[in-house]
Amino acid sequence: MRDEIIITYGGNLEKYKDEVTTILVTNSNKVLKSKFAKSVTAWIYIGDDYVTNYNVDQEKALADLGRHIPTYHLIDVWKYLKETFDEIAPSPKEELPINPIHSRVPLKDIKNIHNWEKGFDEGYSYYENGDKARKEGNVDEAIELFDKARYNGYNVPTLYNSYAMAYRKLKDYDNEIAILDEAIERLQAEEKNVYETLIMNLNERRSKAFALKRR
Repeated sequence: MRDEIIITYGGNLEKYKDEVTTILVTNSNKVLKSKFAKSVTAWIYIGDDYVTNYNVDQEKALADLGRHIPTYHLIDVWKYLKETFDEIAPSPKEELPINPIHSRVPLKDIKNIHNWEKGFDEGYSYYENGDKARKEGNVDEAIELFDKARYNGYNVPTLYNSYAMAYRKLKDYDNEIAILDEAIERLQAEEKNVYETLIMNLNERRSKAFALKRR
């Protein structure tokens, strides 16, 4: 689906998503986390593969909510809002200065960075033990093990997700944002196995971390 999204959105998916979200929220519409929330009025999808399970989702909506849900393509929603409101104001930039303090090595010093399989083999046990520690509440130990997994070349989305959850648990939003930025950067640099939905989810988590940091 990546090629379709690049063509449809010109490589600026986040711009379209942010503009649609901004105008909806500005006009008292709420963007819900769950598509099966009781108050949901419509679904917006970003690409064709989002409707492959359309019938299954509609059947679940009928069973859980007692109704079918109107479904629209993001680019069509964006065009409609453009025509209706003439101009969509850009969403306010969320960027606050961050000062992450950590002992992670720079990306250039990571072992096996150009050998994914070797990095996986040498780093997986550190990640596995780290995630076990995180789930047991030993968050500092978990982060140390994640650092070792990363240093040995372990580069999978679950590592960065676990990193982010660990930092969120510590309320260390600066490091959470920094590690999410690294995850997004590395995913965008890959020529294959890059999923726009995953990057979008990481960006949403990043926005939430900024919001928590403001409090």
